Amino acid sequence: MKKKGSGCLLVTTLASILIPAIGQGQENRPNVLLLITDEHSGKVMTQNGYQYIKTPGIEKLAANGVTFTRSYCTYPVCVASRASIMTGMMPSKSNENLTAYPGIGDVMKKSGYETAYYGKWHVSNSKMKNVADWHGFESYVDERDDSKTEKMTIDFLTQKHDKPFFMVTSFLNPHDCCELARNIAGLNDKYNDGPVEEKMDVKQCPELPANFAIPPDEPEGFYCRRTPDSTDAVNYGKHPVKYWGETQWRQYMYGYDRLLEKVDNHILNVVNALAQQGLLDNTIIFYTADHGDGHASHQWNQKMNFYEEVINVPFIVSWKGHTKAGKIDSETLISSGLDLFPTICKIAGVKYPSSLPGKDLSPSFQKNPNQTPEIRNYVVSELIQNDRTEKSKIVFEGRMVVSKRYKYILFNGGENREQLFDLEKDPGELQPVTNSSEYKKQLLEHRQMLKDWITKTFDGFPLEKIPQ
Repeated sequence: MKKKGSGCLLVTTLASILIPAIGQGQENRPNVLLLITDEHSGKVMTQNGYQYIKTPGIEKLAANGVTFTRSYCTYPVCVASRASIMTGMMPSKSNENLTAYPGIGDVMKKSGYETAYYGKWHVSNSKMKNVADWHGFESYVDERDDSKTEKMTIDFLTQKHDKPFFMVTSFLNPHDCCELARNIAGLNDKYNDGPVEEKMDVKQCPELPANFAIPPDEPEGFYCRRTPDSTDAVNYGKHPVKYWGETQWRQYMYGYDRLLEKVDNHILNVVNALAQQGLLDNTIIFYTADHGDGHASHQWNQKMNFYEEVINVPFIVSWKGHTKAGKIDSETLISSGLDLFPTICKIAGVKYPSSLPGKDLSPSFQKNPNQTPEIRNYVVSELIQNDRTEKSKIVFEGRMVVSKRYKYILFNGGENREQLFDLEKDPGELQPVTNSSEYKKQLLEHRQMLKDWITKTFDGFPLEKIPQ
């Protein structure tokens, strides 16, 4: 599945040049557990101030580790984001050319780790069984039922292990919010891990978010996906919210929160099983999601935009006794899809490709790091959006640059193709400052950040599409 061109040169570099990891013997390397959920917005966490949920599983991880609140996925949809997580490469490279890049499971296996993967796969367009030689997981099951995924995970943990393990447990929920939305809209769908209340008394539901409104000059790269009507059977099933009022939106938020609590219970059971097996002190746990969900912000359900609720994802690193306990880090910018691969390898003492664009985050969460954290000034995410309103089948390709204070969005087409938000003054992204003379300097700076990124990473987004 390799393609010709500069990508192959990069693949050769990735496969042939390795950098050493933290110096530690084979005998004392930690187990590594990567927990992934699907569609968990980083904004819907108690660690971020959200008060309508109870998540003791996630709380347990956070109590022993560091919660990073400024983590962003590389692409706001499952297949592309997961391709990035498995390869450490941006989706524009890995999603269409997955097996041309080393996979993290294979790298860990070849370095002496026992490898396992249980739960939802959905990595690029691959079938897990068809890429077994590439992904490197010795034991694996592609499963959408979270109860079954939990059982397989705990069964693995109770087995005898002669060497350290690297296990990915990939839960589906709260992704069943997609089924929830269809049920609220009367389309009738089935849940993968049991139902939730769909018509809760609105008095028991969360209030509408403060950023429920749609901001002015929304990019066509977002807007073209909005509110298809019921005559559009395919697209209406994805965003069946055109006829919703406040009640339906609040019931959706309530149901989403319950789905999150469902998957949190599975996480709690896994963490408790680690403790019961005496593995908690020697297992570093990473928790993240492939992308978030609109959760009614900007009147959006599901994904496929660059709003914070969708693009910001949970990121917790928890290793009892080794990570800073209970710390909330709201400064470190993380690209979850890029940073997991090098960080896991580094902490596990595993050599990895030196050309991976991600950062080793271990100095930011270790109690006693042997080096200072590397400062990142911005992260980048990608999006390709097919116009759902035009017969001409317009395709919008977009990039997002998030810096310490600002968010810059650019699409290759559309009347409103460029946006800048001041996230400090406007965290709800309600008032773009793109055309404000007060922000001209910041706009130019973020255009340059995107140019630098494209040049440095051989990104295919055309430089000439960046306004001068």
